[in-house]
Amino acid sequence: MVRVLFGLVVAVATVSNAQNIAVTGVPTKPGPNGAVPIRREFRDLQKNFPDQFNLFILGLNDFQAMNEKDMQSYYQISGIHGMPYKPWNGVVSTSDWEETGGFGGYCTHSSILFAPWHRPYIALWEQNLYASVQRVAARFPAGRLRNKYVAAAKDFRSPYWDWAMKPPNNGDAFPSLFVSRNISVIGTDGRNKTVRNPLHRFDFHPVNPSAGDFDESFSRWNYTIRYPNAAEFGVSHDEVISGILANEMASLRSNVGLLLMSYKDFDAFTYSQWDSETDPGRYGSLEDVHNRIHDVTGGRGHMSYLSVSAFDPLFWMHHINVDRLWAIWQDLQPNSFMSPKPAPYPSTFSTNWKQTEDRNSPLIPFWDNTGSKFWTSEEIRNSTTTFGYAYPETQEWLYNGNNTAYQASIKSAVSKMYQMNVFNRAMDDMRPVSKRSSLSARRRQQQTDGPVPPPLQHLAPNNTYTEYIFNIRASKIGMGDSFRIFAFLGPYDKSNPANWHMEKNLVGRVSILSRDMGNNNNSTAGSPRMDPSTLMTSGTIPLTSALLADIIMQDNFMEGSEPLQSLTPEKVVPYLQKNLDWKATMFGSDEEVDLMEIPMLEISVASTSVKLTDEGIPEFESEWVVQKEATMGRAGGMVDEQTCHGNYC
Repeated sequence: MVRVLFGLVVAVATVSNAQNIAVTGVPTKPGPNGAVPIRREFRDLQKNFPDQFNLFILGLNDFQAMNEKDMQSYYQISGIHGMPYKPWNGVVSTSDWEETGGFGGYCTHSSILFAPWHRPYIALWEQNLYASVQRVAARFPAGRLRNKYVAAAKDFRSPYWDWAMKPPNNGDAFPSLFVSRNISVIGTDGRNKTVRNPLHRFDFHPVNPSAGDFDESFSRWNYTIRYPNAAEFGVSHDEVISGILANEMASLRSNVGLLLMSYKDFDAFTYSQWDSETDPGRYGSLEDVHNRIHDVTGGRGHMSYLSVSAFDPLFWMHHINVDRLWAIWQDLQPNSFMSPKPAPYPSTFSTNWKQTEDRNSPLIPFWDNTGSKFWTSEEIRNSTTTFGYAYPETQEWLYNGNNTAYQASIKSAVSKMYQMNVFNRAMDDMRPVSKRSSLSARRRQQQTDGPVPPPLQHLAPNNTYTEYIFNIRASKIGMGDSFRIFAFLGPYDKSNPANWHMEKNLVGRVSILSRDMGNNNNSTAGSPRMDPSTLMTSGTIPLTSALLADIIMQDNFMEGSEPLQSLTPEKVVPYLQKNLDWKATMFGSDEEVDLMEIPMLEISVASTSVKLTDEGIPEFESEWVVQKEATMGRAGGMVDEQTCHGNYC
């Protein structure tokens, strides 16, 4: 049988409706006021809901241990994203991905469907994890213990990892729970015991349950790995992630806050594809920040590659947080949704290049709760309760229909969580007192009078200041592999690319994930892949926190430059000319990449005015100004004349 759904031909000859696996999430009957169970940050779950956390670890181990040929196993669901590039649940490929050197997975990246497609994907994963949790709870000894865990299992939802929030109690930026090979739990016999930690890695059993599931480069690993090195084959060095992530934490918080508080358009907010209409204040995106976490946590391990990243347990904790950020944003901007866009190059397992994608496009291969048609973005956009969950910030039922109060609560939570008041954050980051600071300890500890601390009020007259961002635009496919661009503000060791991610003057990075990774593609001479302008991408690194730190510290400027005294463009732009720098490396090595080799690379700085409310919540102006002089005349920077590359200017 062949179905035509929303203009897409999908062959389902091997599957009857009775065999279609419906994506329902956890079937949930909302409470009288509409309440549903909450997906919680995993550290909150561990500390405040220990029974559910115990079930999470036991249930995830049970889920990962399922027969890998079972379509609802951890292995098979993870394989939907990329490798093994085989039909899942009988939904076969109808695209030209093999002929054109496309991407063999179903996942949608650089696509308008990026955020919506991953929502039912996570719901499918969660409904099967939930089933494992129920099985585990029923194994406890009959009586009080079983009753306790069965009750906890009923409202269990998978936790997320909020990689942008400041770690509780000054903990590790990359939680040690993800690094430990083993973990202590209460076993189903009621006794304390140590078990394998299912968040550290997934053990393939075996690595190729069907011949050719993985190519040679990934067949050698019997489990998922992070930061491997040649000297110790098979050993993850994910203990390094915490330092790398901590070094970029201020930038990450700024990036998330910028997205949630200043972006008003769904298309700009969700995905990273760039075109000539892209506003200078909208080079960033949820997908852009998402890419950065794949890069920081992968280190040439599974998370670094779209083709195999979903096998790493971290992928799910990460993507649930991405879904959470979209849920928060959509409740702040409920009237903004996607506009039709052509599907990006390269083709995926189910979508051809330039095929129109819109809110009614099928989210393949995810059958809806009837098992007769695929979910669409339109059907899952309005509420996460469709799949039986909410997030701590999106408990709309607590506000009895008062949408103004509900949105105000979200803004307040976001501003506090991601320290959106850059001045309070700057003061916080200066503690404990640094000997280098030009501010005395007494002045730093003065009580805040209004949204800006007294020592910094001269930088924000009338609680208004200028925000700065570092924008990157480049071809996504022109390098044939994933790459990253680092931004530095101040001196650093240019001779040691391997250590750039730990430089104290690193502001942040933009990570550009190529969908060619892990594919054994041989594109034909006539392939559109030969034209790098086929797929352009962009990203943003906020600069204001780093500039504020330089104003406060007063000793971070390059030789021949003057200390920064103000956030006005008249002072900041010359300072950036002398102190801002950028470098690039490939994911596959620590060697520097010549910036001139990156097709259509353009780096710029943009600024806008921000007003802080009395509560310290930033309100961004809609117009951003490109400060051309900040990057002009340098490799990848702007030029005197308007920069044009092919059809892009």
